[in-house]
Amino acid sequence: ISERKAFEEQLAHHAFHDTLTGLPNRTLFHDRVERALARAVRQGHYIAILFLDLDRFKVVNDSLGHGLGDELLIQVAQRLQDCVDEESTVARLGGDEFTILLEKVTDVTHATHVAERIATALRAPVTLEHRTLFITTSIGIVLNGSEHSRPDDLLRDADVAMYRAKARGKAQYEVYDASMNTQALERLELETDLRQAVERGEFEIYYQPLVLHGSPSEGTPGRIIGTEALIRWQHPRHGLVSPGKFIPLAEEMGLILPMGQWILKEACQQLRKWQRAFPGDPPLLVSVNLSARQFQQATLVAQIAQVLQESSLLPKCLKLEITESVLMEDAAATLETLRRLKELGVQLSVDDFGTGYSSLSYLKRFPIDMLKIDRSFVQGLEDKSGDRAIVLAIISLAHTLNLEVIAEGVETRQQATILHEMGCKIGQGYYFARPMPAAELTEHLQAGFMPSS
Repeated sequence: ISERKAFEEQLAHHAFHDTLTGLPNRTLFHDRVERALARAVRQGHYIAILFLDLDRFKVVNDSLGHGLGDELLIQVAQRLQDCVDEESTVARLGGDEFTILLEKVTDVTHATHVAERIATALRAPVTLEHRTLFITTSIGIVLNGSEHSRPDDLLRDADVAMYRAKARGKAQYEVYDASMNTQALERLELETDLRQAVERGEFEIYYQPLVLHGSPSEGTPGRIIGTEALIRWQHPRHGLVSPGKFIPLAEEMGLILPMGQWILKEACQQLRKWQRAFPGDPPLLVSVNLSARQFQQATLVAQIAQVLQESSLLPKCLKLEITESVLMEDAAATLETLRRLKELGVQLSVDDFGTGYSSLSYLKRFPIDMLKIDRSFVQGLEDKSGDRAIVLAIISLAHTLNLEVIAEGVETRQQATILHEMGCKIGQGYYFARPMPAAELTEHLQAGFMPSS
């Protein structure tokens, strides 16, 4: 009888708890929220729901395997429990989604303080089988109101707020307000349109010149040495949709992989056409951004090798741009991928340099060819001494390590002059030229295009 009772208790526990982390599951969480909501209404206080989704967890799972992905979830579950008191409930809904129920909440600052504690706790590195990972989470927060009569109402609105946090750049929290429902419907419509855009071929690549510029103060002309390929979406109803709006969505939906492969193939083929029409020594190059999910693909190197072969493009004419945060996601795996890419002969650039982990040791270890100074520092060159100091330090560092350096977001003649005087001779930005369709850039190249003066 005691064995049967123990077995029944075990079955009951499994029915209401997550088997991986031991946390309450969706069913138990729903029950506790329902009871807490009834108490809150009777006693005249609030409850709060925090809806958490780990940022870029799919990348970890896909690249390191489900075993280490599960271990990461277990560690996250423990850290979340350490951030709340015994009266609160931490649950795992499934995948990388967690929820927290806070009771006897006086105001929203109570919930935001918990969110800040969680963000701090998860910011500490996670070690999995000698690999060091950095994780962040996006958090949606909702307090019960008159419109929340059921647990599902609260979960829905907390979920909406979480998606707003992701849309605003991830690694942050958002408190729900009613206007978010309209935005959630817009997001749903955008998701549908984005899937159809891939099928209908609504994307186009714009090209922004990379310019080796002379001294603007002396009127010395510059010349185009290459171009960066930038995707644009020509929406049939809304016109040109900003990449900042649809690229993060494409990442989440898994569409970034076919999109990224298409960009790579199109850009290499277009560059080869320009090289044949406008031969030079050295030849024109093209720069293509790699997303986090692309970089983590096991087949990445093979795909790039195939594109180079099909387009008859010299590998040295392809420059791959990777952000600091992607490079530092898993240093050991990153080093191996970079080495294999360098064996192909392509160039490697660190994009948005200075905005990521600020760990300089990787520059010695990783086979990098170029640093790209982030536009936020370039924009402050004219009136912010701090930004000037940072840019000068990056340029000096690049020269010391025999790396090329390029400044993005150059918008004025004064910025270009300052950069030239500091020793940064390659620029990109509206001062030189806006991103443009391939046909328009072809016309400029035919006319012997020179940057603005």
